[in-house]
Amino acid sequence: MTAAGKVLVLGPGQGTEFRIGPDRFRTKGDPSQRSTEFSVIEYEGAPGVPGPPPHVHRSFDEVWYVLEGEVTFVTESKQLEVGPGSYVRVPRGVPHTFRVTGKRPARWIGIFSPGKYVGLVEELGKVVPLTGPPNYAALRRLFAKYDSEILG
Repeated sequence: MTAAGKVLVLGPGQGTEFRIGPDRFRTKGDPSQRSTEFSVIEYEGAPGVPGPPPHVHRSFDEVWYVLEGEVTFVTESKQLEVGPGSYVRVPRGVPHTFRVTGKRPARWIGIFSPGKYVGLVEELGKVVPLTGPPNYAALRRLFAKYDSEILG
């Protein structure tokens, strides 16, 4: 990591790595100086594994830019099959979920605005085990901490 003034450069493989079950992701940026405007993650989702339960974020927006693989995003009104080069914006207040639908892992860049809400995905690894179902009571509490709600 190189910082000069307010410029921060992270090379390939740099950042802080986290796991959510079999998925893994890396936050980009300096967590001690997290931007209030946005945060960025590089995410690798495993194929054949259910995504998060349908949920809604009340206070933040998400943007996904797919780099590799196939991902299905589901909202209240539509199901979107997306692949490399696809851009998906999920505004706050829109119920959604996603899952990797291809036979290989998928990779995407995720952007959270405001940036502090990336803490939700950072903390999910403590609630979602590598195998087996998560503790749904703990999952609901974690989502509530970040002004989000699991639906159904």
